[in-house]
Amino acid sequence: MKSAAVSITREPGFEDKARAAVKKLGSKKSRLYEECRTAYQEQGDDAALESAQALLNDAQNLSMNDRERLFGYLEGSGKMILVEPEALLTVASKMPGLDGQKMSKSYNNTIALREDPEVITKKIRTMPTDPARVRRTDPGNPANCPVWQFHLVYSDDSVRQWATTGCTRAGIGCLECKQPVIDAILAELAPIRERAQYYEENPDQVRNILADGCEKAQELAHDTMRDVREAMGLTFG
Repeated sequence: MKSAAVSITREPGFEDKARAAVKKLGSKKSRLYEECRTAYQEQGDDAALESAQALLNDAQNLSMNDRERLFGYLEGSGKMILVEPEALLTVASKMPGLDGQKMSKSYNNTIALREDPEVITKKIRTMPTDPARVRRTDPGNPANCPVWQFHLVYSDDSVRQWATTGCTRAGIGCLECKQPVIDAILAELAPIRERAQYYEENPDQVRNILADGCEKAQELAHDTMRDVREAMGLTFG
């Protein structure tokens, strides 16, 4: 499906700028982009168009202006601006909370990104589980357990199978079931805490990053608004 956008007439040197932007994709991706572009423009291949658009969306080394040029170059038009945003959802589009609801501060069911490992461990170990498992020997149902929602996010198929079998057959206790989740969450958050600590200890660098980001954002906003005015015929001589 094509993204909705305002299309602008060719900017000065558009073809040269677009070809230069293609090279920034790298040899393999550049070749794939050109093949898709040719297939779409010569044969009307919509699948090729979607493949090229996906390639551009995943390209991390392109500036916003180059990305917009390549979207337009792909379809044989000019630079594309104001591209309609689309949702990019992971398999788990909603992070579960400690009580099985959506994770939210207002529900008091959160795990903070920079929380101490001991606190995280305690929170997960005290999570509610399937109410049917009153005793260790009682079989349970993972679908009725908030911990299972974390297994769906953090565990691989083998761990999920182990948890399912152990729960439904009362082969493992709830604390055993929670341990892989604890390990996975601690492993995910460890580098986040480490990076955050560095910036906490270097506030001047944070201020410099913010200042540089603001300057770049202003430049991009200025260029975008210029293009929008031109596309809408709001420029005045």
